[in-house]
Amino acid sequence: MRFDDRLETTLRQADDEGIGLSAKWQQLVDILAQNPSDFDPAAVACGLQKVRQFMDVVPTTVREQCVRALSGRLCSAPLLLLLSGDVPAVAAAAVSGARLNDMEWADIVPHMSTRARGFLRNRKDIGPMTLRALRVWASADFVLSFDKTEAEAVVRAPQTVQIRDIVERIEKLRLKREQHEPDEMLAEVAVEHVVSLAEPIDEIRFETDEYGTISWIEGAPAGAVVGVDIAEPAFDEGPGPDAYGAAAFRQKMPLENARMRLCGAPTIAGDWRINAAPFFEPASGRFNGYRGILRRPNLAEVAHIPESGTNDAENIQQLLHELRTPLGAIIGFSEIIEQQLFGPVTEEYRVIAGNILHDAERLLSGFDDLSTAAKIETGTYVTEIGSTECDWLSLRLAERLHELSDVLHVTLNLVHAHPVRPFALDNHVAERLFSRLLSAVIIGCEAGEILDGRFRTEPGLNAVNRFVLTLPKKLVDMDESELFGSGPGSLDDSQEAPLLGLGFSLRLVRSLARNVGGDLRFYNQALIVSLPAVNDGRTGLKDEER
Repeated sequence: MRFDDRLETTLRQADDEGIGLSAKWQQLVDILAQNPSDFDPAAVACGLQKVRQFMDVVPTTVREQCVRALSGRLCSAPLLLLLSGDVPAVAAAAVSGARLNDMEWADIVPHMSTRARGFLRNRKDIGPMTLRALRVWASADFVLSFDKTEAEAVVRAPQTVQIRDIVERIEKLRLKREQHEPDEMLAEVAVEHVVSLAEPIDEIRFETDEYGTISWIEGAPAGAVVGVDIAEPAFDEGPGPDAYGAAAFRQKMPLENARMRLCGAPTIAGDWRINAAPFFEPASGRFNGYRGILRRPNLAEVAHIPESGTNDAENIQQLLHELRTPLGAIIGFSEIIEQQLFGPVTEEYRVIAGNILHDAERLLSGFDDLSTAAKIETGTYVTEIGSTECDWLSLRLAERLHELSDVLHVTLNLVHAHPVRPFALDNHVAERLFSRLLSAVIIGCEAGEILDGRFRTEPGLNAVNRFVLTLPKKLVDMDESELFGSGPGSLDDSQEAPLLGLGFSLRLVRSLARNVGGDLRFYNQALIVSLPAVNDGRTGLKDEER
């Protein structure tokens, strides 16, 4: 039998308001967000009170980052209602990242602020009952305020009678609908908003504007698809492409069998594949959008993850969260002992604490890798849009890997053929991808070995940055299946080795690269990373590249 006392433990720690208040607030919000059914209601109420009590003390940036990190895991309606009353940045993150069912949304709509209901209207996955509730409150949310002089002028205006009549009719309609039974409400909304078609739809021709919004379709009702965005990856259960499709759009590259999800009527809802190409204005060369076809995937293209895969990934995330909590405490106490924060400690105990801290941080890194892999497998891993300069990336990698390479007596040379265009991905993603790759390969080196990594740009219409990394002696004679498989066991037994092994680390790097429109390949005794480069719209070479 398993007893969950996380909330009670966190509440006891939260009574001490002086130490680590921000961290305690974040931990409390993280636990309450999961809305476990076996928590004591009194403890939940006390937790919500603590969240509200400390909200003004915790910095706004910390609150916003905490709520954004909960995207897709915020399942508690009371907590969402509390967070939706915070500053706009926090409220927007809470409403857009929450995961409630249609009934829960409809229940809290009357209690939300006008601003929070505005954020909710921007979601693309609103259910019929929630939509009904928002329509009822629209008359209150979109009222224009006047001062006394303006109000008197409006009263004297000829249109006053017409406006008053309209308001009265809306109010009567609202009162009438509030008296309907829930089944009648659902039936009414279904008639107004659900498109029903007799024949299934397998192909849709479409065209987008320059921002990626579908503006014209053929083969399906316009209201079911027009307005869907192909420029941003799908969020939670909403419509949209996968990360590869969004990355291809940013680079104005053709979309070849990119995954796409549509929502709404059963005849168009589900997984699709996009084949489309950008089109430009003939005279000026200005980008005008994409034209292409949406088609249903065939059997060979259906994802191999069963329906239970999403639940499995959520279970992994839950397990990792439960493991991180005690691990964070272990790291904290180890740092206290090692740094002698509470008083002098003998050298023997400091060494033991340092070893524990090293092992705990290694475990935490492995947890992060598992969490990232689970998100990629289920299509919920979303990367930020940005660019990364090669010089900055090289310096960051040198700083990050300096200690590891010194301990193992390995020399790492990172060079690039000038000029190298910036990578078309966020700094955090670029640093994580290359640091995971390089650290995994460095650990496979013998003392005194030298690794060479070279950046270069292949310019053109769809410019690509390539990174070629030589392999150590232990790995150079392996084929790709062995390298990306279990790998040599001697490497994984090292104290510095990745927690989940070399093969898992390389597969994770390859998944991260493919998630942003790139790839990782093993060719000619070297690892080659291909990633999209920033394209300024010119098809030829830049002056410095000539």
